[in-house]
Amino acid sequence: MIGQFVRFLDRTWNSISFRLTFNYGMLAIFSILVLMAFIYLQVVGALHSQLQRQIASTTHRLVTDFEAGGSDRLIRSLAFTLSDDVDSDKELYLLLNQTGEKVIGNLDAAPVSRLSEIAEADVSNEGVALTGRFKVSMLDDGSTLVVGVDLAETNRTIALIGQACLVTLFVALMLVIVGTFIFRRELDFRVSSIHKTATQISSGQLSSRIPLSEIHDEFYHLSYEINSMLDRIEALMKGVRHVSDTIAHNLRTPLTRIISRLRTVQRPGHSAQEVLQATHFAVQEIENLNQLFEKLLQISEIEAGVHRQRFRICDFSTIADDVIDLYSAFAEDRHYQLSLDVQGDCHIQGDADLLASMLANLVDNALKYTSKHVWVSVQGERGQLSIRIEDDGPGIPTSEYGNVGKHFYQLDPNATGFGLGLKSVMAIVTMHEGTLTFENRQPGLRITIVFPIEQG
Repeated sequence: MIGQFVRFLDRTWNSISFRLTFNYGMLAIFSILVLMAFIYLQVVGALHSQLQRQIASTTHRLVTDFEAGGSDRLIRSLAFTLSDDVDSDKELYLLLNQTGEKVIGNLDAAPVSRLSEIAEADVSNEGVALTGRFKVSMLDDGSTLVVGVDLAETNRTIALIGQACLVTLFVALMLVIVGTFIFRRELDFRVSSIHKTATQISSGQLSSRIPLSEIHDEFYHLSYEINSMLDRIEALMKGVRHVSDTIAHNLRTPLTRIISRLRTVQRPGHSAQEVLQATHFAVQEIENLNQLFEKLLQISEIEAGVHRQRFRICDFSTIADDVIDLYSAFAEDRHYQLSLDVQGDCHIQGDADLLASMLANLVDNALKYTSKHVWVSVQGERGQLSIRIEDDGPGIPTSEYGNVGKHFYQLDPNATGFGLGLKSVMAIVTMHEGTLTFENRQPGLRITIVFPIEQG
C-alpha cells in the first residue's frame, strides 16, 4: 500500500503539468500571503491608531474640564463617564491625589511606570492582571490622571483576524492542490490524444490524425498544425514509395534487356560482331540509366534548395531570348512558328541556369505537341513576373492536370523519355516561390508561371 502511494506521488510529481500548475499555485499562495500580511498589518495598525486617538481625545477632554472647573469638575466628569455604560467594560480611568491615594476610577493602581506618551502597559484591576494602553497626565494641583483602554477585546479581534487569514491560506492551499490535480487530468486528457496518435504513426498507421476539439483553443491550433504536418508527411511518404516503385520498374526493364542480350551472346556460335553489338547496346542502356539518376539527383537538389546560394539578380528577358534562339532552328526545320513577346521589367532574383532549363523544358514540350505555332510571353509588372507558354496542339485533358508533374508521369505511355521534365520544372518554380497553372486553350495548352519580384 505504501509502495503504491509512493509510486503515485513519484508519477504525479514527474508530471510537467502537475509541477507547472503546482508552481503557479504556490506563487498564487505566496501572493495571497503577502497581500493578507499587508492587510493584517494595516488592520492592526488601524485598531491601535483608533485606540490612541480615543485615549488622546478623552485625556484632552478631562484635562480641559480640570482646567475649567478644578478637581471637583474633573471628578464629576469621571463619575459620569464611569456610569454611562458606554464602553465601560474596556475604558480604564484613575485619578490619584497629591499623596498617590485613589480618588476615583475603575483601576486599583496606576501602571508601574510613568507613561508620558500613550503606550502599552500591564496593570492590576481588582486583583486581575490586564494589559492596556495608557496615558498618564500630571495635573497642575499635583494629582495624577490615568486614562487607558483594555486591550483584551482588541487582542481578541486581532486574533480572529489572524485565524481568518490562516484559514484562508489553508483553504487556498487546498484549492490549489485540488485544482492542480483537476488541471493535470484535463491536460493529460488533451495530451493523450496527441500521444495516442503519435504512437499509431510510429507503428506505421500514417493515416491516423489527432481529433480536433470544438473549442478553438491552443490545443486545437496545435493539433491542427500537427495534422497538417502529418498530411504532408503522408503525402511525401506516398510520393517516396511511388518514386521507389517507379525507379525499381525503370531499372528492372533495362537491366533485364541488358542481361538478356549479354547472356544471348555468351552462348557458343555468336560472332565477334554480335558480341560488339550487344556490348554497345548494354553501354547505351547504362548511359540512359545514368541520365535517369542524374535527373533524379538534380530534382532532389532543387527540392532541397541546394541551388539557393547561386541566386542572383538576372534578366529573364535575356534568358528567354537565348532559349528561343536555341529552339528557333528546331522549329524552322519542322515548319513551326515560335514567337516571343517581352514587356516590362523582367529582372528576378534566382538561378539563371535553372530558370533557363525550366523555360527550355516547357518550350521543348510545346514544340513536340503543337500543330503550327508556339507563343511565349514574358511580362513584368506590379511586383510579379508572368511567363506564359501556349501551343495549338491537342492539349491535356483537364482531369489529368493533377497528375502532370509527378515523378515518371507521361500522358502517352509510348512516349520517349523518363517523365521527369515537368517534375523538374515544378521543382524549379517552387524553389523560386512561384506558381504554375494549366489552362485549356481550345485548342492547345496554356501554361502560366508567376514569380514574385522585389520592387526596387
